[in-house]
Amino acid sequence: KLYTKYFTIYFDKNINNLNKYLNISFVMKKNIGNSVIRNKIKRKLKSAVQKISKKSRIINLNYTYVIFGKNNVYKDKFELVYNELNETFKKIRQI
Repeated sequence: KLYTKYFTIYFDKNINNLNKYLNISFVMKKNIGNSVIRNKIKRKLKSAVQKISKKSRIINLNYTYVIFGKNNVYKDKFELVYNELNETFKKIRQI
């Protein structure tokens, strides 16, 4: 697992190595805010992952990812979240 300012990401290698699709989940705790805030955070994280997967192939499909969003995603701009997520997937790629 890796901790950042915007999220915590858990990752583990898949048992079957024939995965063609990205296996990723976005999870929010109830104490972060109401449903509008939680869904906004999930939408920002999902769009950042989609942008990363379209531009470059740094996300390994042989892994399962679970991303726990934090409240800072709601407050900060999308580009900051995108850059942090991009750097995190680069770290995971090196591990």
